[in-house]
Amino acid sequence: MSEAPSDDRVGYLAAWGLLGDVWVERPYVEVDGRGVIVRTAAGLPADAPTVVHDLGRRLLYPGLVNAHSHAFQRAIRGGTQRRGEGDPSSFWSWREAMYRVASRLGPDEVYAVTRRCYAEMLRAGVTCVGEFHYLHHAPDGTPYADPNELSRQVLRAGAEVGIRVVLLEVYYARAGAGRPPLAEQRRFCDGTVERYLARVDTLRGEGHAVGLAPHSVRAVPLAALSELADYARAHDLVIHAHVSEQGRENEECRAEHGRSPTEVFAEAGCLARPGSFTAVHAIHLEDRDHDLLAGHNVCACPTTEADLGDGIIPAPRHRQHRTGLALGSDSNAVIDLVQEARLLEMHERLRAQARLCLAGPDPVARTLLDIATLGGARALGRPELGRLAPGNPFDACAADLDHPHLADLPDDQAHEALWLSGTAAAIDRVFVGGVRRR
Repeated sequence: MSEAPSDDRVGYLAAWGLLGDVWVERPYVEVDGRGVIVRTAAGLPADAPTVVHDLGRRLLYPGLVNAHSHAFQRAIRGGTQRRGEGDPSSFWSWREAMYRVASRLGPDEVYAVTRRCYAEMLRAGVTCVGEFHYLHHAPDGTPYADPNELSRQVLRAGAEVGIRVVLLEVYYARAGAGRPPLAEQRRFCDGTVERYLARVDTLRGEGHAVGLAPHSVRAVPLAALSELADYARAHDLVIHAHVSEQGRENEECRAEHGRSPTEVFAEAGCLARPGSFTAVHAIHLEDRDHDLLAGHNVCACPTTEADLGDGIIPAPRHRQHRTGLALGSDSNAVIDLVQEARLLEMHERLRAQARLCLAGPDPVARTLLDIATLGGARALGRPELGRLAPGNPFDACAADLDHPHLADLPDDQAHEALWLSGTAAAIDRVFVGGVRRR
């Protein structure tokens, strides 16, 4: 039973929506003055509070959770799409172009591009983002007077836009096995694990949501991975890392360690706590890698993976191993989790030459919605997000059934039309913690 409504409560009503695990007609959500959901119902309760906002002909969803973003890379959108003379047109040549832009960004520029990026996310229904942040210091590697200066600019941008940020602080140490950081990578590096963790301690102590992010096995030696795993375990923090995005990454890892990247992370203890590790990309995996990642998370970033020619994430195989799936906008060339979700399914259709590949107990559209909400929340260690249920904050988005893409369709087709043939353009209402942000 719920308590009798008080004066500070307001209600929200829509045409259709997902409440908890149930798709209902006329979803009703009641929110208190803290922005926390206090009850849900199908239809308007007789004792609803005085103020009820009728969202009209809209689909009501939990706020989308973006589990992997490099906000500053929005600055190179469109800037890497022309082939230069002798350009191999690969991930590695794209990386060189990205480094050139990264080296030009100071605190003001980091704030500005991040704010633009997060504003675009919010418009697309994203209410929480995991920022895989590795611009830490001045371009020559010199720390700012505040070693967390650039992290604070990211947090400032998120606060001003009104989006939740989980700061995935990146540890970066080298250019590869036995190689010091490149000149362009010096600003990513703290020099020692101790200095990196001192920055993390400061951010945690201030109450910010943080996670540890050893960039990759290419950038972090095994001994440092073990230290990071110990710290994460001691403070119950999630760990995110790039894993097997490129075949070359696997080859270099085997040359150094005699094992796959996933096996190295496991040896270091990064996979010791069930559900605490998120492998970003996890495309070029071996059989044992899938076994090791069971019960953990994989963050797919299909638009970026397509842009960089990384390959197709083996989504059905991850699901068979009970590995949770999440979505990320990664390079932010495209900021639209509806498209990310749709491509997860469509890429698999191209590979399998079949349809409805991610169907299971639930239809494909529901599976994709869960990946875009609950999957991201789980990966970021935020179990209170991704679900419209009492006790959770009212983080939500709503899609307009009269938007040109959905107009004149039967209501019972609109959900599938959005997630399997649409984009986030139909989303025109966004709430974070009970505050309307769009």
